[in-house]
Amino acid sequence: MTDQVDLVPLGFFPTPIDNWENLGRELGISLSAKRDDLSGLGGGGNKIRKLQYFLAEAKAEKATILITAGAAQSNHVRQTAAVARKHGMRSLALLRGQLPPNPSGNLLLDELLGAELEFHDRDDFNAIVVDLMLERKAELEASGERAYVIPIGGSSPLGALGYVECAKELREQFDAQRQRHPDYIVVAMGSGGTFAGLVAGCARYLPNTQVLGIVITTASFASRECAASLANDTARLAGVDRRWDAEDLLLNYDHIGPEYGIASKEGNAAIRKVAEAEGVFLDPTYTGKVFAGLIASLGATIPAGSDVIFVHTGGSPALFARG
Repeated sequence: MTDQVDLVPLGFFPTPIDNWENLGRELGISLSAKRDDLSGLGGGGNKIRKLQYFLAEAKAEKATILITAGAAQSNHVRQTAAVARKHGMRSLALLRGQLPPNPSGNLLLDELLGAELEFHDRDDFNAIVVDLMLERKAELEASGERAYVIPIGGSSPLGALGYVECAKELREQFDAQRQRHPDYIVVAMGSGGTFAGLVAGCARYLPNTQVLGIVITTASFASRECAASLANDTARLAGVDRRWDAEDLLLNYDHIGPEYGIASKEGNAAIRKVAEAEGVFLDPTYTGKVFAGLIASLGATIPAGSDVIFVHTGGSPALFARG
């Protein structure tokens, strides 16, 4: 049960459900957004829900520094750095790529937060990053620090509990307003924790709601097999009596674009559409591509007239890093 796992409250919860009536009318569905971009600390975003659980463990271990990793424009790294500062810790982030001459977007915010950034420009970054983080942990602890390692994206069964709780939060919001539960929740599928948590959480709290994951990376952790394994491990930790095979999951791999972190034409069009219709900004790495996937799924995966919740996971600082 998630209420039996320690957490440190971090965000502004519950985040609102925003009725996107203009877009819904245009698209032929009932459309709302779960505004996890408004979760508060460090500019907000979906990682805050996950970091509540990691921080509890880190504090129990008396950590002085949080170690994590991600892409150069990682939203997770930014939010981790903010959480570390808020709670009197340092942060070290291992980033894929090179430090640009003029850091912008999330990198600028990382620097403002005083995060220690270490760049690795290599194609096998995802394959070696866990070993690299453990090496840094050992080095820091040899010098007297107490280091706590958080996986890429905060995606582990522990971190994914944040989105089991999000499903519970959604249920409570719908019931309080006497609203019908959604037919579909549409969310990004990257490192997998947000998607896996919602899959496990909906099995308990919203059993008639399907979770559609729009995949935004070719990394191995976004495979159906890895996603199913994480959903199953999360369900087990949360006490949810349900298991999934890879083919049970509703995943769409058609909207990755050129590659992870590189904007797509359809994603950019979706960013503009949402901004013009609802006054809300999406980002080029995650939510722009996800909303493009939502649009492309209409009439096929998502029937006309469906009640749909789009999970806005944050990330708008990346808009200011576009060339």
